[in-house]
Amino acid sequence: MDLTLIIENTAVVDVVTGTVRPGQDVHVGGGGTITAVTPHRTSGPGAPVAVPRLDGRGRYLLPGLVDSHVHIAFNGFLDVRPDFTRTLKQFLLHGVTSVVDFFTVGGDFPGSSPETVREDVNAGTFLGPRMMTSYGCLNAPGGFCDCSVGDAASAVVTRDDVDREMDRITRVRPDFVKIVYDDVFGTLPNLTKEMLGDLVRSAHDRGFRVAVHVASGAHALDAVEVGADIIGHGIVDDVPDRLVPQLVERGIMVIPTLASYEARSLERWRISLPAASPPEVVRRYAGTRKSLYETNGQLPLYREAFEKSLKALAHMVAEGVRVVAGSDAGTWYTFPGDSLLRELALYTEAGLSPAQALRTATSDAAAAWGFADDRGTVEVGKRADLLLVDANPLDDVSALRNPAAVVLGGRVLDLDELATDIVEGALLPAPEPAGEVPCSPHHLRGAALPEG
Repeated sequence: MDLTLIIENTAVVDVVTGTVRPGQDVHVGGGGTITAVTPHRTSGPGAPVAVPRLDGRGRYLLPGLVDSHVHIAFNGFLDVRPDFTRTLKQFLLHGVTSVVDFFTVGGDFPGSSPETVREDVNAGTFLGPRMMTSYGCLNAPGGFCDCSVGDAASAVVTRDDVDREMDRITRVRPDFVKIVYDDVFGTLPNLTKEMLGDLVRSAHDRGFRVAVHVASGAHALDAVEVGADIIGHGIVDDVPDRLVPQLVERGIMVIPTLASYEARSLERWRISLPAASPPEVVRRYAGTRKSLYETNGQLPLYREAFEKSLKALAHMVAEGVRVVAGSDAGTWYTFPGDSLLRELALYTEAGLSPAQALRTATSDAAAAWGFADDRGTVEVGKRADLLLVDANPLDDVSALRNPAAVVLGGRVLDLDELATDIVEGALLPAPEPAGEVPCSPHHLRGAALPEG
């Protein structure tokens, strides 16, 4: 196979063992996969010539990152119309080359649709990370999904509703099924445990894994007891004694989304906007003096939730729970790409080593989602979705914030061009005021719009 790229003389990060192999040449073939990882050679018989080369001297090469909980339909402000093509580029700019979307329903995808955007992104119609999605969002009438995306959500009351909605979801071929089992601190309607169980069994009968959006330990325990495969958020209160052993025994995936919890606990002046942000996001940020939760007087509630979620994560990891990194990117003050880097930093604050944190966004995530044969490590035969950084991320995950290069399918991306496309795009018109702020996890219904 003809070579299309050589990454020369780099230190390859083995994310599985948490070790580094210095002085390696990584060869990428015409199919965008890694064909060889060998000790560096400068010349000699058989040395490839006339092949594009990427200088890896003094740098560290690792697999592209995986954010296991995102919303490409949002951009960090749920009351600002997003350009999803900029959102996709924001992920790439931060080295995030794979994402798992937790519903596209209700999104605005010009040139595509909420039911086909995964196919279009993965086919290269739009430049972005490789994508999995639930496409839909199932909940009780008037529940979390309804107040987030309105009629686009699937409300379930009866057994007939279960069959109808699962048949509808099956037709769009999601990668998994998302169910919301969360009353948002008692402010919204919720499914019964019995109905949750019916939905889980129906999804399993159709061959789908099930991710259940929860927040409380009690709701997480209910979800596990009825057969959930994935817990879509961290636990913001007490962890029931029976929960962790069941999570471990069944290998259930837990996606903490600590970055989103933290963002909702901060005053506006403490929320940092990434340098490369879309103009409509910059305008909204500049025009806001207080955050939504600050305006509503909810910061103490969210600070407590965030602190408890940190403790819950540390406890679950210590007990061997299968944790993968997901940031809830796109929801309030959780900016695409940037939020996953903050998520990993928070894992180290919770007590994980940098190596443990890095695995949650690379090899462990790839294994959990079923694409470990394709991505997640720097190995022969794997897709060349790669991140080159200037310092060793096994020493400090903050090294991920300084990408020297991002490679997608063997193509070296122009990071300056990506940033320009994000920052200098046409300013999108503001949406018409809806009278009520869309929901996000743990957003109390009926809250007033933030000032500005």
